[in-house]
Amino acid sequence: MKTSFASTLAILPILTIVSAFEVADIYKTTLGKSDCTDIHLTEGHVLHANCVQPGYGSRADFQLDLNLCLANYLGSLNHVSNGGFGGSCNPCRMDGTKLICECSIGAGLGTQHNEVELNDWDVIQVHDESLTCGTPVGLEMRDAGKSARSFTA
Repeated sequence: MKTSFASTLAILPILTIVSAFEVADIYKTTLGKSDCTDIHLTEGHVLHANCVQPGYGSRADFQLDLNLCLANYLGSLNHVSNGGFGGSCNPCRMDGTKLICECSIGAGLGTQHNEVELNDWDVIQVHDESLTCGTPVGLEMRDAGKSARSFTA
């Protein structure tokens, strides 16, 4: 009994180190935490970034059509699957990891200014070989300090 307990205690530091490395990579899957640089848009909706690949440590160029991640709902950008915001939000640009757009409220109703911090919102995930849309949760979240609003897209 003492031998198995002692063996378990001997392995614990190794497991702790392995777990720490695995957890560290989990937290490096967003634009800001993956040390992404040269973040910019082309065509008003295609995100480009040069990021450290989680788990590899090497840098790679990534791109993602944000139409797959965002929708314009009455002038407000929302995180949904296959939203197609690009047709009704123009112009759009990046300021660091923040997406800034003017989005149509509706025909003849003008536009609304939007600033969405893609890193805080976790809309964009950096994976080994690609940028992907995070999983939409059915809430519009603009800032950690603000409340969320339900929406239907």
